[in-house]
Amino acid sequence: MNKRAFRLGLRLANLTEILAAILLVAVIAMNLAQVFFRYVLVDPLSWSEETMRYSTTWMVFLAAGPALFRGEHMVINLFSDLRSAGLRRLAQRAVLICIGAFCVLLMWQGFPAAIDNMRQVSPAVRIPMTIPYLAIPVGATLMLIKVACLMFLPDGAFASEDSEEKRP
Repeated sequence: MNKRAFRLGLRLANLTEILAAILLVAVIAMNLAQVFFRYVLVDPLSWSEETMRYSTTWMVFLAAGPALFRGEHMVINLFSDLRSAGLRRLAQRAVLICIGAFCVLLMWQGFPAAIDNMRQVSPAVRIPMTIPYLAIPVGATLMLIKVACLMFLPDGAFASEDSEEKRP
């Protein structure tokens, strides 16, 4: 079960990272195009700023899960100096439970908010506002899956804290 959870989390992290990277490249391309059109052709694109904003939102929420899965989020190491490995593990699990609860809250509030905005369309791109709003609950769902995968990992899988303990 532990290896399955790790493989599922890793595959999902890789897939969402690829999607986030594609969105990053698209945002950069749109930004360069906007600069070219605005300052060289003196005819700015009407849709680029809005599209970049929505793409960036999706990119951030897609990349949050892999960052969590790999332990790359910014952290406060309040409990990392605990001598007891059991207490350290308990603190790590408590943090994961809090993150999971926040993801559930984002999903619980995010899906209805996205559905409520189905009739509204964006001013420039003319897409339903459901699409940008869905970034939050979809990202939270992906992050919750990764939290569940981390919960099933064996105790030695949290290598960053264990490797610090072994250093002199």
